[in-house]
Amino acid sequence: MKKFLSVLLALSIAVMIFACGTKSNQNASFGKGKVMALEFETNPSTGYTWEYKFENGEGEVVFDREENKLNDNQDLVGSPHKVTYYFKAAKEGNRNLRFTYRRPWEGGDIAYDVVYELSVDKDLNISCLSKMKGSVDSDKELSYFPNPTFSD
Repeated sequence: MKKFLSVLLALSIAVMIFACGTKSNQNASFGKGKVMALEFETNPSTGYTWEYKFENGEGEVVFDREENKLNDNQDLVGSPHKVTYYFKAAKEGNRNLRFTYRRPWEGGDIAYDVVYELSVDKDLNISCLSKMKGSVDSDKELSYFPNPTFSD
């Protein structure tokens, strides 16, 4: 009987773990490292630009930005670009990082909005705990927004 109850308990735990893991990306960890990079596609000729801001929490993170044309052989007006944001932690803690694709003028029309939940450990490794849609309804699924990459 004890063996049967042990097996039943183990199966119940396995089912709960599987159910939690397949619910959504909300609790998935996207890796960790000293430097986190997020790369977005943008088109400067539309007037829209990616902006970021840190919300709530206490961990300090510093950043750098790099923008490149997607196709170096073309210098056409209206051609898409990629913009990469690099983040490095300066202090342990948790922060939310919101990226918004918007026009800064004309009332600030917002096209897309996504929030990354970050955690910084005592060794200043950054982990992305989740990716969530922001306050603006978008026809884009969460998979449209990039997952961060990490390096040392």
